Amino acid sequence: MATLKEIASEAGVSTATVSNVINGNHKRVSEETVARIQALIHELGYVPNQAARSLAQRESRFIAIIIQANPDENVFLKPYNSAYIGALTINLYKKGYFPLIRVTDDFRTVEQDIRGWNVAGALFNGSFSSYLKNIESMASIPCVFTDCYFDLPGINHVQLDDRAGGRIAGDYLFQMGHRRIAFIATALEDSDVDKQRLLGFRDALGKHSLTVPERWVLPSGDIGAQRDRLSDMLLSPDGPTVYFCSADKIALELMDLIRTLGLHIPEDISVLGFDNLPMDIIAVPRLTTIAQDIDQKAMLSVDMLVRHIQNKALSPERVILGVSLVERESVRRLE
Repeated sequence: MATLKEIASEAGVSTATVSNVINGNHKRVSEETVARIQALIHELGYVPNQAARSLAQRESRFIAIIIQANPDENVFLKPYNSAYIGALTINLYKKGYFPLIRVTDDFRTVEQDIRGWNVAGALFNGSFSSYLKNIESMASIPCVFTDCYFDLPGINHVQLDDRAGGRIAGDYLFQMGHRRIAFIATALEDSDVDKQRLLGFRDALGKHSLTVPERWVLPSGDIGAQRDRLSDMLLSPDGPTVYFCSADKIALELMDLIRTLGLHIPEDISVLGFDNLPMDIIAVPRLTTIAQDIDQKAMLSVDMLVRHIQNKALSPERVILGVSLVERESVRRLE
């Protein structure tokens, strides 16, 4: 494998010039020289040693992406995680940073990783609200949290207006003629996001003197574990006519169960999701959902983190993103 010095020698330039090209600093380098150096890098198989560069520059280019989940769980099987972490990675690369991904449900491992990895900053995906106060490393490096609800000062945060999303869902389903409505959460007990979406949903229905009966609020999105209960609800002539799911993944799994029971969507049962994942448009029927802009959330999170890495004197930032209804084919209008 070629070295930086060998690339410089072959190109007839200084190692500083090669380093500038590698780091995307092309202002003082001619287009011809940039092209020659890039061709040599490809031809000779040069691979930058990011760890060595970080030590030499006394500046880490690594960013920890902390995902709150069971470490034995394959979090990338969840479509939202795949879309969001992928978008974070793209935006980090554009800024010249590199992701180190950690899946954990134990704050002590977060503390150890942040200290041990020598990261420039951290992006947290998940609530983390229950033990955020315990992560002492928050004071030592810039961090950005997404989808958290807490009152701690000094925390950078990007989140959705989840309660507004619930209100949009409730208003839409009422306008579509539905009066018997169920709600399926991802993990209601642990997720403040789910709680906010349910609160907004109840806000909207309350305006029309409607409620969501507690027996029709399912606290977990584990469709398999709740198959018997859901089957009874779906097959009951007095059961819900529509199910509002707090995540598209849950909605799509519910649609599969509905078809398995010999029912039709939306003729027999309507389904509304939340997220607007790419797979929604290939579902049969296509899923109506409350949309968030995952790419925008990732871009804003990375931009915010880099700003605070470059200027640690900045005041904490908080951004709340809007959501919108994307109407497709999974919700029937009742007469």
